[in-house]
Amino acid sequence: MADKDKKKELDIGCVPSTFYFGFLGSRIIVPLTALFMNIRVKKDKEFMEHEGPIIVMSNHVSYLDPMIINKLTGHRKANFVCGEFVFRKEPWGTWFKKGGAIPKKQFVVDAVSVKSMVKVMKRKGVLIVFPEATRSVDGSSIGFDDGVAKLAKKSGASIYIAHIHGGYMSWPRWSTSGRRPGKITAEFVRKIYSDEVENSTLEELQEKILEGISYNENDWARKEGRKFRNKALAAGIQNIAYACPKCGREFTMTCLNAGRHDLIQCNNCGNGARVLPTGLIEKADAESKVFDDLHQWVLWERDLIRKQVEGDGFIMQMQANLFKKWDEYIFANTGKGTVTVTPGKIVYEGTDCDSSEGIPYRHGKALKKYAKRNLDEAGKPVRIEFDMNTMRGLVVSYGKHFEIYSKDGELFRFYVDGQKTFKVHEVVEMFSKK
Repeated sequence: MADKDKKKELDIGCVPSTFYFGFLGSRIIVPLTALFMNIRVKKDKEFMEHEGPIIVMSNHVSYLDPMIINKLTGHRKANFVCGEFVFRKEPWGTWFKKGGAIPKKQFVVDAVSVKSMVKVMKRKGVLIVFPEATRSVDGSSIGFDDGVAKLAKKSGASIYIAHIHGGYMSWPRWSTSGRRPGKITAEFVRKIYSDEVENSTLEELQEKILEGISYNENDWARKEGRKFRNKALAAGIQNIAYACPKCGREFTMTCLNAGRHDLIQCNNCGNGARVLPTGLIEKADAESKVFDDLHQWVLWERDLIRKQVEGDGFIMQMQANLFKKWDEYIFANTGKGTVTVTPGKIVYEGTDCDSSEGIPYRHGKALKKYAKRNLDEAGKPVRIEFDMNTMRGLVVSYGKHFEIYSKDGELFRFYVDGQKTFKVHEVVEMFSKK
């Protein structure tokens, strides 16, 4: 019986459990979260009556998105496609799988997840995906490939596209000060029925999907003026807005831990920017030079990075601590060394050992039983190269670390100087395979 239960638990793409999805998730966790986070949705009766297969997709702005979309879809049984990292924590990992969630490795070809999605479509189920594959860093939509369009064409599914408003401002990906209470809303903005899917070419369908998903929360914030409260509105934004628009120096923007904690300032020239409750940005004083929102700041930084990469001798070097998976849920420190980024390539040179010989960490702390292990003795000199041209993107926890899968499918996590993670991500985006 135990073996059967285990097999059922690992049946990725299964019909969502009535208990885990229907009762625990849709009837307890989601309503409580919606009440606590002030989530309001515009439900669609036609969606509830429409027969599958159906693909629901939305812009991706925060950790709350799956619960927001669950509420929008009226708790109709559906299989969510989520980043594999979400399943690394217990008991959530087990609950999500039993609730029908499908883990997807980010920015790599994941045959298991694709097979599971096809399974959902074949039984005329509802599949919920966030095609951007990662949460927006600045509130604006990012491009994505035609994988979902291909799935819709192959399965004859109808497509429902939703927009979430206020989700980014309520919990920005870069924030180190947690959530920001304020109203979040969502509604369907585009429907592409199965006959239109069938009669559209793949290129036409992809264009319709991209147009439907396209969204910039900064523009919405200017129009709506909705406010979000937090005691440290600027905390963490310096890991994205890392370069000073006034003096041009990189990695000089710091969050001031004084006053209202809503200010970042350049430690080279004193240029300052204040983050407003709407999520927009203003000058700290008349002499400051800043951008009106983070998206504009990011566009300027991308242009700065592009010019550097296209010039001669571009190189980034940073000290790094290497971590690899210890088990399904935690990582172990296995070495330390230097990460070098040049156009098209990332190289790690340092030490490494098998993860079983490393020091496992949980919640940022070494497990006491293994904390005294000597990595200098266990580690061996290594040189590992990663070709950006074979990557589809980079998994990043801004201000902390980035992750890369090797050609053999092994996951490497590098903890580096926090402000440099965003720049590494942007360099990879310039060369990655799309």
